[in-house]
Amino acid sequence: MSDKENLHLVIVEGSGKKAQSCKDILEAAGYAVQLDRVQGIKALEALFEDADPDIVLYGEGARIPEFEAVSIWLVEHDSNIPLIVLASDPAEVTPGVMQSGASIVVSPDQPDDLVSTIRKLLDDAALKRRICHLEEAVETIHLQQRIDQLEKALWEKEQDCTNLVDNSRDAIAYVYNGNYLYANPACLARFGMDNLAKLKGTALLGQIDPEDHAAIEGLLHNCHEAGNAVAVKVGLADRQGMTRSTTVELAPSSYDNKRCIRMTIHTPGQAKGAGMTPESSNHEQLFSGAYNRHYFMQTVEDSLKSPDRTDIYQTVTYVLLDDFRAIRENFGIYAGDQAIRNITALIEANYDSEDTVAQFGDYVFAILSDSQNEDQAYLLADSLRKKIKKHVTVVGGQIIQTTCSIGMCVINEHMMNAQDVLSRADLACEVARSSGGNLVHIHSTAIDKQLGRELEPQCDVMIRKTLEDERLYLVYQPIVSLKDKSGKCYEVLLRVVDENGRVILPGQFVSLAGKTGMSTEIDRWVVSSVLTSLRENHDEHRDTAFFVKVSGATLADKEFPAWLEQQLQENELNGSALILEIPETTAVRNSVVTSGFINAMREIGCRIAIEHFGYSSPPELLLDLDMDFLKIDGSLIDNLAYSSENQARVRSVVDFARTTKTLCIAERVDDASSMVTLWQYNVDYIQGNFLREPGKKPDYDFEDAIALHNLAES
Repeated sequence: MSDKENLHLVIVEGSGKKAQSCKDILEAAGYAVQLDRVQGIKALEALFEDADPDIVLYGEGARIPEFEAVSIWLVEHDSNIPLIVLASDPAEVTPGVMQSGASIVVSPDQPDDLVSTIRKLLDDAALKRRICHLEEAVETIHLQQRIDQLEKALWEKEQDCTNLVDNSRDAIAYVYNGNYLYANPACLARFGMDNLAKLKGTALLGQIDPEDHAAIEGLLHNCHEAGNAVAVKVGLADRQGMTRSTTVELAPSSYDNKRCIRMTIHTPGQAKGAGMTPESSNHEQLFSGAYNRHYFMQTVEDSLKSPDRTDIYQTVTYVLLDDFRAIRENFGIYAGDQAIRNITALIEANYDSEDTVAQFGDYVFAILSDSQNEDQAYLLADSLRKKIKKHVTVVGGQIIQTTCSIGMCVINEHMMNAQDVLSRADLACEVARSSGGNLVHIHSTAIDKQLGRELEPQCDVMIRKTLEDERLYLVYQPIVSLKDKSGKCYEVLLRVVDENGRVILPGQFVSLAGKTGMSTEIDRWVVSSVLTSLRENHDEHRDTAFFVKVSGATLADKEFPAWLEQQLQENELNGSALILEIPETTAVRNSVVTSGFINAMREIGCRIAIEHFGYSSPPELLLDLDMDFLKIDGSLIDNLAYSSENQARVRSVVDFARTTKTLCIAERVDDASSMVTLWQYNVDYIQGNFLREPGKKPDYDFEDAIALHNLAES
C-alpha cells in the first residue's frame, strides 16, 4: 500500500454481500478501497498476475474453493499477504482454520474490530517491508565490504607476484597475441636490452629461430586449451644476437587483465634464496626463499642415518612468530609476506651458511644447525629471538613488529626419525608460546635417556610419582569444519612435566607407561579429566565434543566400558560428546579386540575415530569397523601442495570415507595452501597450527570458521 488512504482488497466470496459490507465500513473509516471479488483459484491467479493486493479476505459461498486450497495457493506463490476469514460469529470457526494459515478471524458485523484488525495488519506489513529493506541494505553493505576485502587481497597478491617476478633470476616474459607485453629485468638482460620499451610490442618470433616458428605458434595457439605448462627446446637469440638451443617454458596466464602466455627461461644452478617463479623449485618456499618442510625433513632423515654421529652435535630449532596472523589481518597479506621475507633473511643471517633454514607454514620456521654444545645452541637461538623482537618492517608507511617463541631439541641416538625430532622441538616451542611468548625453551632429554636404558623398577615409580604429583595437564586444539557445519570440536592432548619443570613429549611418557603396564591408568586419568572439562564447557556450549586418544591396552580392558559409563553418568554427559581415537595400526593388528571395543562404546553412545589413517595399511582392512571419523595421517598433509603422491593418497582416503559414509579430518594443517587443497578435495574438517596451536583452554572462536570457509571458497 503506497498511501494510508488507499487499500486494495481481494475477497473470495460467492454472493458479494460481505464484500460490500466490508468496503462500506473501511471507506467510512477513511480508506479509499479497491475491492476485487473472485470465486475460484484461477480467477485469484489471474488477478495476482496484474496486481499486488494488500489483504485477501475469505467469505462464504457454495461454489468458492475450500479455505485450505486458498491458503495453500498463497503459500505456494510465496505470498506474505495477510489472509482474513470473515465470519458472523468468529467463535464458531474451527481451530483448524487458524492452523491452515489464517491471519485472524473477524466479523463484518463488528466494524471497529474489522477496522482495527485491518490497520494492525497493514502496519505489520509496512514494518516487515522496512525490516526487509534494512536487511537488504545490510546485506549490500556486507557484500560491498567483502568485495573491498577481496579486491584489496587481490591487489596485494598481484603486488606480491609482480615483486616475485621482478626479482626472479629466471627470465620471465608475458606474451599477448604473439607480442611481448611485459618482461622482467632478467629477461631484458637475457636479450641485451636496458628497458622494457625496446621489447614491449615486438613479436616473440623475432628472437626465435625461423625453423621453430611453426612449433611455437602452435603452442601459443593451444596453450590455454591445454591448460598446462609446456617445456620446449627452441633456437633462441641471446644478448649478442646469436641463436642458441634453449629450453623455454610456456604456460597459460594473465597480465594486466589480459589473457596471455607466460614464457620462462630457467636459470641453471639457481642458488638457494634467489628469486623464483612459482614452478622453479620443489625445495623452496615461493615467497620467503627458505627451504620447504619436505626438503627439511629429508635433510634431518639423512643426518640421522649418518654412519658416524659421535662427533656431531646437532639441534633442531622451531621458531613460531607470535600473533603473526593478527599482523596479516591488520596490515594485509602483502605487508605480512614482506615481513616474512625480511625475517627469513634475519634467520639465515643468524645461522651458518651450512645450516638448513626451512619455512613450515605461514609463520613457522625450522633450523637444523651444528653446535659445540647445548649452551652454544641456546645462545644462538636466544640471539635470534632478540633480533626478531628488535626488527622493524616498514611497508607503505606501516611499521610491523613481532616477537617469536622458540623451541629447541638436541638430536640424540634415541630419536628414530625426523618426525620424532620435530615433535620434540615443536612441543618445546609450544611451551615457550603458552608461557607468554618471546621465550626459548629446550626439550627435556630425561625420558629419552630413560627409554634408552634397560627397564628398571624406577620407571614404574617415576610414572606413579608423576600421577601423584599431578604433573599432567591437558591442552586443546580446535577441529574446524570446512563445510560450515555447526558444533565445536577439539582434540584433547596430554602434556607431561618432568621433575625439573620441563614439558616432555606425551608419546615418550605413554610409551614408557605401556612397557610398564600402566597405559590404562594414564588413559583413565585423561578421560576422567576430559569429562570434567567437558561438563564445565557444556554449561555454556552444549554442542561441544572432545576427541581423546586411547591406547591398545584400554581396547582390551574389559572393565573400561562400565567405568566410562559410570563416569558419563556422574558428569551428567551424553556419550556422543566423547569421540575416542584409535590408531590405525592398532585397529588393524587387533581387529577383533577393536571391533568389540567399538561395539561396547556404541552401547554407551560414544563415537569412534581412526587416527593416522591412510599412510600404512590398505583402507579395505578397516571396512568391517563401525567408524564415525577418519583422521588423515599428518605425514600426508606435509608438502601436500608439492607431492603428487600425497595428493593421490589424500584423495583416496576421502573417496574411502565417502564410500563408508564416514567424516574425514585432516590433521597437522599448517598453511593456507594445504587448507584450500583439502577444501577442494571435499575434506570435512581440518586441525592444525594454521587454525591455532594447542591451548590450555577450549576457547577457540568458531565464528572464525565462517571466514575460513569463505577464504577456502575464494
